[in-house]
Formats: sequence, structure tokens, C-alpha cells
Amino acid sequence: MSDKPLQRALGTTYRAEMSCGDLGKAIRQAATGPTPGEHTLREARVMQASLTAVGKEIEQQQEPTIAQELRTPVAAALADYAQDTGEILNAVNDAYIDHEDDGAWQDGKTVRMSAPLDELIDVLRALSQSPDAYADLRAAHVRQCAVGLAAVPSRAAGPTYTAPGRNCAAGLGYYDGIAEDIPDSQSKQWRSDVLQRLRNSMGTPPAYSTDPAQHITASWQRDAVRQVKVGGSGFLTDDSTRILDIWATARGDDLDARKLDALQEDMGSDACSRAEETTKQLACTREPSKCP
Repeated sequence: MSDKPLQRALGTTYRAEMSCGDLGKAIRQAATGPTPGEHTLREARVMQASLTAVGKEIEQQQEPTIAQELRTPVAAALADYAQDTGEILNAVNDAYIDHEDDGAWQDGKTVRMSAPLDELIDVLRALSQSPDAYADLRAAHVRQCAVGLAAVPSRAAGPTYTAPGRNCAAGLGYYDGIAEDIPDSQSKQWRSDVLQRLRNSMGTPPAYSTDPAQHITASWQRDAVRQVKVGGSGFLTDDSTRILDIWATARGDDLDARKLDALQEDMGSDACSRAEETTKQLACTREPSKCP
């Protein structure tokens, strides 16, 4: 990628003769720091510039693809921005929309990174040519889901109760749409490799009382590996239900069954609509003349 803004963001790390593999390593090192999920402005600007550079390549090719050597390191860097990508995908936080052209900004003591939604969808699809990258990115999103659900207070009502689940489902829907976009000739092996990646990285869920977010995340990973089949339609599309059930079971008696059923229905609808939106966006990328 010979993108000038990315070259400037990387600074002296960038070299004209870099291979794709070396460029990917440079992006990962420059975009992430010592503490997972925490970034400096410079790191966030590198990540945003990388998304823009990949997005430009995709626009020129009219196909969401990226060099094989770039997929793993760029995905690893982007997974570290799961809080930001989750906000972009659920499109609820206006600050991310307001700043999508700025890329990175300081929000109090926190550095945030934004990008246009259509660009992010294209980049996620390109990175997901690698099943390992897809598995890692989806798992990173689920970790953010778990953090949000774990923070719901006892006896919560209204948006405090529903927003974490619905935001989670919205993001999952985009990942569902990306999985459905994998060509049929590759799909079975790709899905098998995704599940193998999740299997290789899973651990034993801690008690909910000890670490609620990690309990949800690890339980989801364990259950997905055990329950999901590679054949047929709807690969991982029941994740919203799976995650909500894990959360509700761990929480116990303070959840109202009727409210839980309603939330599950809303989450399923949110995921389905975002999967459809992904299909439309990827079709638009491939045939811009047919875009609305």
C-alpha cells in the first residue's frame, strides 16, 4: 500500500522497499501499545490511516480483498480497537459519526478512533479472507459485548437494560453478513478453520462472581465450538441468543423473563438487519454503479 497518509502516520518506521509482511508488522507495532485497548493519539492515527489505506485499495479494485501477508497483523491491530469498532458498528454514539473524518481524537483521558461505517465493513470483509483474522475480530467484539452486559446493574430497566445487548447484536450482525459472503466453494473449510481458531484460543470460564465479562466471553467461546456446525446456513448467527442465555443464567433471579424474551427478539432482529446491510454494502463495493 503506497498511501501517503499511512506513510506519514508511520513516520520513520515506513520504508519504500517494505514487503507487505513487514508493513503489516509495522502497522501492528505502531497502532498498539503495552496495555490492550488503550492507545495514544499517534497509535490511533496509525490505525485510522491503515483503515483508510486499505479502504482505498478496496475501492480501486472494487473487491474487498487485501494482501495475504497483511491480513493477520492488521486484524490483530484492529482487534485491539474493538471498543471503537463496536461503537462504529452499532452507530449509536454520535461522537463516532462526528469524528469519522477526523479519525482519532482525545475524549478526556481516553483516545478514540473512528472511521466511516461502509469503509469498516469493507475492511473487515477483506481481513476475513483469513479465517483466523475473522475469529479473532469476532471474539474481540464478543469481549466488548461481555463488558457491556456485565455492567448492567441489578433490576435495570429501559435503555440501561436493553442497550448493551442490542449494541452487541448489531455488531454481530455485520460479522454474520461477512461470514455469509464467503464463497460457497470455500465456506466449509473457512468455517472449520474459524472454529478451530476459537478452539485453540479458548480457556476455562471463570466464575461469574469472579470475572463476569470473562465468564461470558469464555463461555461463549466454549459453547460456540461445541454447538456450531460448519454445514448449512446461519454460521454463528445464533450468537446473540447464545450470549444472552449465558448472561441471564449467570445473573440468576434478578432478570424478568418477559423482558428477557423481548430483548432476545430485538437482538435477533438487530443482528438480521445488520447482516442484510452488510450484504448490500459489499454488493455496492463490487458494483458501485448500482449503489443507491
